[in-house]
Amino acid sequence: MTRYSRSELKRLARAALLGNYTVLILAMLTASAIVPMLLLPFSIGLTAELNFSMVTYLIAAVIVKVLGRLLSVGVMRMHLLLAQEQQISYMDLFWAVRNQPDRFIAVTFLFVAVLCILAVPAIAVILCLPESAAGYLLLAVVLVLLAAIALFLLYVFEVFYLYYMEHTQATVAQGLRAALALMRGHTKRLFVLQLSFVGWQMLGVCSMGIGMLWIQPYINQTIVNFYLDLTGSLEKKGMHVDASVEGEFPLG
Repeated sequence: MTRYSRSELKRLARAALLGNYTVLILAMLTASAIVPMLLLPFSIGLTAELNFSMVTYLIAAVIVKVLGRLLSVGVMRMHLLLAQEQQISYMDLFWAVRNQPDRFIAVTFLFVAVLCILAVPAIAVILCLPESAAGYLLLAVVLVLLAAIALFLLYVFEVFYLYYMEHTQATVAQGLRAALALMRGHTKRLFVLQLSFVGWQMLGVCSMGIGMLWIQPYINQTIVNFYLDLTGSLEKKGMHVDASVEGEFPLG
């Protein structure tokens, strides 16, 4: 199966984003703002002490963050539709809320649970760490290893969500197996692809975050193209654009 290069994936992303930035930015801002807005009433009078207010806030934070994740899925769904040359609207933001949200909630909790499990050996090493050069070296090795595992799982779950969007009848187990199969042998490729956006992200930070309103959709669209490339959908759908189509980003 032919694999698209990074520059080709980005070129396709820029072509898909043309004329669609406004609705994507509005959806992204909504998804980003709803969590702090809904948590604001629970944070009033909050202290560092473990009391009823703190427990209420923590419970509310979990619920609201899961809701925020559903909206993030909606944003990625919009990018998936664009990659498939379909029209999008602001209401697509709420797609996951309307379409079996329990599946996406289960996946989210599963991902959090796996990360918590990974944290156990790190905490154990820190607590039992001998204060010596060998001890600090062991800690560094463990942390690097766990970070690599966590990064791989993050990639798998990113593909997991996208697979779910296309296969609405799939179970969690089926989605996980499919995501693992798709990512097998492609972890380094996705890592390098994401690394290639570091310059853009630095530019976004230097613009006080304003530039990220355009940069983040560019990144999201490219990641979705990467997923479709793994499934062979880019080739099947003939999603090619002329090399002269550079969109609103002059750099690759």
